[in-house]
Amino acid sequence: MDGVSFTDVLRRQTDHIIDACTRCGKCAEACPMTEPAGVDVSDSPALIGGILDLLRGGEGTANAERWALVCSNSGKCIPACAYGINPRLMVNLARIASKAKRGEAAVRKAGNAYFNNMSRGTRVISRLQLPPETIARINPALKPMGEYEGTPDIVFYTGCNVIKTPHIALLVLDVLDALDVSYEVMGGNAMCCGIQQFKQGDAKTAGRVGYNTIERLGRAGASRVVAWCPSCQLQIGEVALPAYRESYGATPFDIAPMAEFFVERLDDLRKLFVHSVPKRVALQERSALPQVMAAVKQVLRAIPDLEVVELDVPVMSTQSVHLNVLPKFKEELQQRIFAAAVEAKVTTFASIFHGCHRDLVHYQKDVSFELLNFMELIGEAMGIHIPDVYKRLSLMGDIDAILADSADMIAANGMDIETVREVVAADMFGGR
Repeated sequence: MDGVSFTDVLRRQTDHIIDACTRCGKCAEACPMTEPAGVDVSDSPALIGGILDLLRGGEGTANAERWALVCSNSGKCIPACAYGINPRLMVNLARIASKAKRGEAAVRKAGNAYFNNMSRGTRVISRLQLPPETIARINPALKPMGEYEGTPDIVFYTGCNVIKTPHIALLVLDVLDALDVSYEVMGGNAMCCGIQQFKQGDAKTAGRVGYNTIERLGRAGASRVVAWCPSCQLQIGEVALPAYRESYGATPFDIAPMAEFFVERLDDLRKLFVHSVPKRVALQERSALPQVMAAVKQVLRAIPDLEVVELDVPVMSTQSVHLNVLPKFKEELQQRIFAAAVEAKVTTFASIFHGCHRDLVHYQKDVSFELLNFMELIGEAMGIHIPDVYKRLSLMGDIDAILADSADMIAANGMDIETVREVVAADMFGGR
């Protein structure tokens, strides 16, 4: 590694930001989270000064720490900067510096707890819905180096928890098969991107986890990794891979979102869109990866008789979960979006990402239009249907009913009923 660790790279990036930032405040003024979070931007240069003080190891300001806490990685700050800084990374680094004041042991404990809770939920919720052989298809065991036969066109990197909504991942696999793409599937808890630890301030563990995942993703020899999860795309593509390049001098692959890959193969996809889908579709857009939003719309507009409807509503965050820091604002925003969808007379409101989808489907009984994931529309155009079991279970609204309905899967996967009950209560009903 030539003595350059992940944390060394972050320190270099921090020093660059401190040197290059002019405190103009344009990034803070562009942030969609400051107003709902009560972050004072009336003196935006002072706010940035507090962020830079945190980066230097100082106390910062309460206003700066609040901004770092509520950052949803919207990315709207990035084009606002004229000085070669990535303000999204700057604010993330400030959050790490702020949390680091609690001590290394505390941030490591918080990161581990966050990751373990996510891992437990992913393991249980996916196994409520799928038998072991199907789980193995979308979350296969990692092979040692040298045991991959041939070099696939791509590695499909699922991330950790898309398998809570497994119909999405299974639809992606069926589309790749129809396109005759050779691929290896990698993901699950053993292939974490490191964002769970990074968000909790444990940069050292985030770097170790991210570098391990980069090594594992490279085992199949593919020069291209195609990611589903937007958080993984940002953490690997924007944080871990650039750091890895500085540590090792090169990276084993490039990474891009799945929606962009579909656009590249759009001519082939059009031939597979053999069924009419006469629907007016609005999308649950997110701002962190605008190229993904554009790509999804381009693919959907290629489906016969499907109309993509643009809603005049705020677009922000990476996934729905990133708005959990402001629950009242999150709910108000969702209702505003639904109202716009009603006014636009949509037939369908479609999530793009899996985390958003889990939040979205709980509202199905409250709205007049169908709630689904955009992959279901692609599947419908191709004549592929995979049921959304997560949605069906969540709409039961009763834990005992879910357990009874899932008894066969609980038995097939050898799960403890009380553990399942605890996870369903926490994961699907928010602890209710």
